[in-house]
Amino acid sequence: MSRRAKQRTALLELAAKAPTDRELIWAAMRQLKEFSQRDIALLSRCCRSKVQDYLKGLTRAGLVQRLNPEAKLAEEAGYKLLKDTGIEAPRVRKDGTLLPASGRNRMWKVMQVLKVFTEEELVDTASLPEAPIALGEAVTYCRWLARGGYLKARQDGGWKMVPAKYTGVKAPQILRVKKLFDPNLGIVVYEGQQKGSDDE
Repeated sequence: MSRRAKQRTALLELAAKAPTDRELIWAAMRQLKEFSQRDIALLSRCCRSKVQDYLKGLTRAGLVQRLNPEAKLAEEAGYKLLKDTGIEAPRVRKDGTLLPASGRNRMWKVMQVLKVFTEEELVDTASLPEAPIALGEAVTYCRWLARGGYLKARQDGGWKMVPAKYTGVKAPQILRVKKLFDPNLGIVVYEGQQKGSDDE
């Protein structure tokens, strides 16, 4: 990203230091209120196709309104943000179906409320009827957060949240390369032992 692009995106109110394209696009919409696809692409520094796809879903979900539906070219269409749901970018499919927060994001938020919990309590509190969380997923996530210093194991088998390790609203992510990445800080906070493979 160029220096000028960084200056543009620095003006946006973002939920994390390592935002996704969707979060950059949403932040640009919240700032402009009324906009075109080109406006959002320029401010967010995201490609036009990603802006267009996200706009389709948000429009069908009723969060964004197209101001001139008669415009033949998508590039000429104007839009208005109807419902500002907050700093966190809505999760929405192209057909307008709004999705709940991911299981890990829900667990992360519940941890801040409960402070002390078991994996079973975490699953019971963070699960939704339409989006349950498996116990194995909670166990795995708690163990990774403990490696990163976010949780401490208790003698009774439960976990305790470390208050000083609350870095922001976004849940730390387990990467495929055995790393724990905190998008709130934009850094890897833990790296697991890497294994080599034999030549075939």
